[in-house]
This record gives sequence, C-alpha cells and structure tokens, in this order.
Amino acid sequence: MTIKLWMVFEAVAPNKQGVENSLQDHIEMLSGDDGVQIKEKTFDEISEMENPHPGLEKGFSQVCEIRTEIDDFSKVIQTVINYGPTYVQIEGPDEINMDLKDAQESLQQVVDTMHQYANSGAGGMLISRASDE
Repeated sequence: MTIKLWMVFEAVAPNKQGVENSLQDHIEMLSGDDGVQIKEKTFDEISEMENPHPGLEKGFSQVCEIRTEIDDFSKVIQTVINYGPTYVQIEGPDEINMDLKDAQESLQQVVDTMHQYANSGAGGMLISRASDE
C-alpha cells in the first residue's frame, strides 16, 4: 500500500544563507530515505521576519511544500518523527488497512521516540500517573 502525503516544512535562521542551505539539505536527506518518493517539491522565496523567536529580533524564513508517496504507515510515522514537518496531511488512499503487527510497530515507534526525548532531558514521561482512587 502506498500512502500519499502533503508536507510543509519551514526553516527559520538569523541569516538568509542559513535558511536556504538548511532547508535544502533537510529535504535532500528526506528524498534519499528508503521507502520515500518525493513527487513534487516547491520552495517559497526566503522572506525576512521580525521577532521570529524569543531573543532573535530579525530572521529569515523559507517554506517548502512536498508531495510524497511512502510505502507503508509505519514508514509514514517514522518519516514524520524523523523529519518533523510543520504540517502533514494524508492525501490518499481514502482508507488504510493494516494488520496488528504493522499497527503495533507504528505505535512502538512513537513510544521509542518519546523515551529518547525523555532520556535526553527534552521532556516526556517515564513514570505512570497516580491513579484516581
């Protein structure tokens, strides 16, 4: 089963060259990922921004929209986690059917990533919430 996605990526940096290079490199890495086929990609012009982030008075932003075809849902989850699009939308197929093994692997990818974030100090939860007794 091939899943079609529309993804939007945005890069923000203090200089114009940093935005352009980082976003192009990011999309190039994605295009080389096994199981991911980029069918369309459009880079918007780089624009100057005021106060894009706390502590940054002026910066530059660029957006890239891509349409991809990805082999299976587990790879979709992995791609979204690894490449962090700003926005993602499934464009097809209208229905996705998967067996229990594929569903479990997809869910486990999310769990593994949450544990990596928690272990690195970036947040997440490694303990259970107290029960409401």
